[in-house]
Amino acid sequence: MPINLPVRLLPIAEHWDCHGCGICCRHVIIPLSSEEYQRIRDQGWDKDAELAGRRLFVRMSLWKSQYRLAHRPDGFCVFLSPEGRCRIHEKFGPEAKPLICRMFPYQLVPLDRFAYLTLRHNCPSVISRHGRSLEEQEDAWRPLVETDRFRVRSAPPPPLTATYRGSWNQFLYVANCVERFLTDGRYPMVRRLAHTVAFAQLLDRCRLAQLDAERFSDLIGLLERGVTKEVEPFFNERLPPHRTSQLVFRRCLIEYYRLHPGYRLETSWRGRLNWILASGSMAIGRGKIPALADPSESLRIVPSRRSAGSFSPTDMGSGCDQSGQSETITETAGPVPESPSRGSATHSLSSPQAVTCDSPDWVDLAVLDKNLRAIHRDILQPFDDYYETMAISKRYAVCGRRGWPLTDRIRALAMSFAAGLALLRLGCPEGKPTRDDVAAIVIALDRGETYQTLASPIYRRRLRVLDRTGELIRLLLWYAR
Repeated sequence: MPINLPVRLLPIAEHWDCHGCGICCRHVIIPLSSEEYQRIRDQGWDKDAELAGRRLFVRMSLWKSQYRLAHRPDGFCVFLSPEGRCRIHEKFGPEAKPLICRMFPYQLVPLDRFAYLTLRHNCPSVISRHGRSLEEQEDAWRPLVETDRFRVRSAPPPPLTATYRGSWNQFLYVANCVERFLTDGRYPMVRRLAHTVAFAQLLDRCRLAQLDAERFSDLIGLLERGVTKEVEPFFNERLPPHRTSQLVFRRCLIEYYRLHPGYRLETSWRGRLNWILASGSMAIGRGKIPALADPSESLRIVPSRRSAGSFSPTDMGSGCDQSGQSETITETAGPVPESPSRGSATHSLSSPQAVTCDSPDWVDLAVLDKNLRAIHRDILQPFDDYYETMAISKRYAVCGRRGWPLTDRIRALAMSFAAGLALLRLGCPEGKPTRDDVAAIVIALDRGETYQTLASPIYRRRLRVLDRTGELIRLLLWYAR
């Protein structure tokens, strides 16, 4: 019989407070329980001057009376005010909101004997670590995690490989090994992820069912020590990925592109046409796609200095001192040719406008083949924080992607990093990203962890094919060059 798991915080401090950016209220499906649906209906929004006559709910099934909150044409929740506040919260208090809305950005990660409480990186304040610590917010999250809807109960661990499930002790032993890879500060994140991919490859080849506990731990230790030699040839050769691999990668990239907070959603026929054109261009790897909005729009913050950028909702004008030493994403970086200028992002997310491929607001996909400039390590810090937190909390290993073994979840994590670096080129085609730009990409990557298309059996098979041919590590290095 399943037992309720106690909730613990991570061994690292996480901070967050709501600053009204509205990111969590865009492109998000909020299903309602019967009680929540009836309660919001009875709040009298049909008499509200701004919401009267608008569609507030969408039926999710023809067979069941289950509803979700409706969206505006720009993708934001219909209840979001122009000030970035929830109208339900403002008028009736936080307890009147749907429970899912109240829970964000808290995330429970069920393990063997307890569950971790961590924060989703789908929020600029989480990424900037701005606000109170989770320990200081216990009065807010404790009642939520003790509700029947979110109470965490014991369950079997996900499989370790496609052919072996294992026990919780074995699962956590391997996950702790991955944590050591991804938090190893001696290497840049691209090399850490390459180590984890090589580790997953080796683990898939082992016959784990034939090992007892002692031999299992000895094997994992041996694999952990051997991954450095496994990836060394990839870093020495740095061969470009095969054309077929690039095609598979771009099909993944277009999904992350639409999850980016700077993607301009429009439900009109022109907006749909623009999406078809962008998808076609991405498929063949040539042409143009609509530019992503500047972080000052997509994150609703004051832009940082383009020379460096230090993401902070309270002091967005402060930047890093560029007199300090710069660091590339990988150990070496080739010459960087001139890149096209970044298109002006003048179309507000709250009032999107369609553009055509002749507009300067479209980005040439040729930027995907450009080398990144040397980037200050402080600008890339949101990437490191995101993947380190995922590794420590084990969220990538347990949450979402139901039925996926740990080795395939590792591959998905590595693919997301390659997609993030490709988005960095598309979002900053002039080659001068700020920490704000990286923060917006981290939001897209975090959304991808719960996005159905990126958790499908088809996507899993693509990852496995890329990995078997060695193309996944090549893609990592190609977009980190």
